[in-house]
Amino acid sequence: MDSSCLVRVVSSDVRHNFLLYDLAAAAVLLLTPVLFGLAELNSRMAALPLELMPPLMGMILMTPLFSPEQNEGILETVRAKKMSRHIVTLLRLICALVLLAGFIGILGSYMRLNDCEVTVKMCAGAFAGAAALGALGFFAAGVSDNIVIGYMVSVTYYITSLFLKKELGKFCLLSMSCGIKGSKPLLAVTAAVLIAAAMIFRRICKNER
Repeated sequence: MDSSCLVRVVSSDVRHNFLLYDLAAAAVLLLTPVLFGLAELNSRMAALPLELMPPLMGMILMTPLFSPEQNEGILETVRAKKMSRHIVTLLRLICALVLLAGFIGILGSYMRLNDCEVTVKMCAGAFAGAAALGALGFFAAGVSDNIVIGYMVSVTYYITSLFLKKELGKFCLLSMSCGIKGSKPLLAVTAAVLIAAAMIFRRICKNER
């Protein structure tokens, strides 16, 4: 399969299935400076918006990636094509993660321009947390075949991170602002495991090819 075909698949998929989700994630990004004073923050304070808002973007972008095939008409169309559904899902996933990284990069750059103590490592940590929450929604939606359940599970975990930080320990999404060390690499690994588990489940239990 040539690259032009892949580009057409991605472009069509984004326009018809995921544009509203992309715009919703962009709205979260634009809302961040409104909700937080993003100027002259030390590293501890700067970590808070980086840990609160990007996970919402990750959840919005990654949870619905299996949703188009829940429509029977789209499912039959996808089955009729030669391209594997797993390749289509992986393309969606890559696009979502690239867009997520771009949004976090924009947020981090904006904060740096406003004299906040933001580092590349902090942005990478924000990406790990966002990917982990998004992967949780991706996994729950993939296993249940229901996007609503995916969002419910990820929202529940997000709220738990807000109020039960100590109980979650290194799995807390707010580890940088709480001073919990070693959390972000663990969240990154967790994201990878959840994504792989969802893909394997769909292949074995749903008999997807």
